[in-house]
Amino acid sequence: MSKTAWYIGCKTEDVAERVILLGDPGRVARLGLLLSDVEQYPQQRGLHCLSGNYRDTRITACAFGMGAPIAAIVMHELFDLGARTFLRVGTAMSLPPAERGEFIIAEAAYRGEGTSAAYAPVGYPAVADFELQSALRNAIGRDARWRSGVYASFDGFYRQMYALDGSDSEEKQAVLAQMKQLHVMALDMETSALLTVARTLRTRAGCLCMATVDAASGEKLAQAQLDQAEPGLFRYALEALSATPSV
Repeated sequence: MSKTAWYIGCKTEDVAERVILLGDPGRVARLGLLLSDVEQYPQQRGLHCLSGNYRDTRITACAFGMGAPIAAIVMHELFDLGARTFLRVGTAMSLPPAERGEFIIAEAAYRGEGTSAAYAPVGYPAVADFELQSALRNAIGRDARWRSGVYASFDGFYRQMYALDGSDSEEKQAVLAQMKQLHVMALDMETSALLTVARTLRTRAGCLCMATVDAASGEKLAQAQLDQAEPGLFRYALEALSATPSV
């Protein structure tokens, strides 16, 4: 029986078993250029989705915008329509030893956001699927600089992660100091929620991001460098998803 999702507007028959989740809606169309037989779906609330084939594998790409609450809604709706493998693909802030311009594969994530608490108690671990991690490692190989490690996700971007006016808040300094002590490599707003939601739904999820901002200094990767690296980011994600067995 076909269903229609409340927010993303997709139907059961629109959605593939494998999904790439993107923050920036503009990345959906750019990723779609690497797919064949692409089907575009109407955008609702800026949530742009499409499906297409990468070689012999059907894959759906869907944008969630920013933040854990909407990212979890998009994942949950896609799961309800039949998706079973999710890969978050995008950008993150880096902490040493990770550096700007490197790809970072999530092994697990510190749950600093509030959304995942609706799915599991605070002590529940946010862990990436092992098969997806392995597939990402194989996809990147020696083609680019990459690391794997622990992410941390927070809700308060301008309080906990980035100083908008150039002056660091005490809260941000405390967050960064704690994350460095815990050997966290990457900061974002969604990964810990997505990994937790996936585990509690008894499905699988992973994350591959490019480090584009140094968390300590606030220095950003040049836009030209990001534009040059983005096709590789998409290609590694597509290769990994297509190589991962069905659930």
